[in-house]
Amino acid sequence: MGEVLHVGALVTTAAGACCVAADRPAARVRELLIAALMLLAMGDMVLGGGSVPAVFWAAALLLAALVAVAPGRVRRGEPRRMRAFDALGAVLMASLLLAAHVPASAGASHHGAGAMPLVLLTLLGVAAYAVGGVVLFATAHRDRPLVTRLPPLAMGASAVLMAAPLVVG
Repeated sequence: MGEVLHVGALVTTAAGACCVAADRPAARVRELLIAALMLLAMGDMVLGGGSVPAVFWAAALLLAALVAVAPGRVRRGEPRRMRAFDALGAVLMASLLLAAHVPASAGASHHGAGAMPLVLLTLLGVAAYAVGGVVLFATAHRDRPLVTRLPPLAMGASAVLMAAPLVVG
């Protein structure tokens, strides 16, 4: 069941990345960086069996999140909230990768806490992020083509699909 959910998350992430790439990619370098890193990390975890350690992907995603919100020119008509949403998506993906690879039970690690607090915070963040994705899809850029509006919805769906195995497994 978890593998099916992860493949679904990979597909929705790929759809979101394709939409970002198709929507004037030269102006969306930061978003493309995050989309590509998410796709590579998920592809490695789902298809590659985690050949690269999850902590590496998490660090790369956190660095990409910092780059996404760094001061710089914003594309005309693009609200800064889209950059913040992309950065939050990278942070959540990093958290999901780490939560999926750390023992969840108390006493499972040498510190005795396990990953349960990380899992709970991540699940709460994913729920809020998914709602935010739906709101951005419904309200932001209503006059723009679907390819511009779809990435937040795809990213929210991907986060939910990635988090689902933490709940059911």
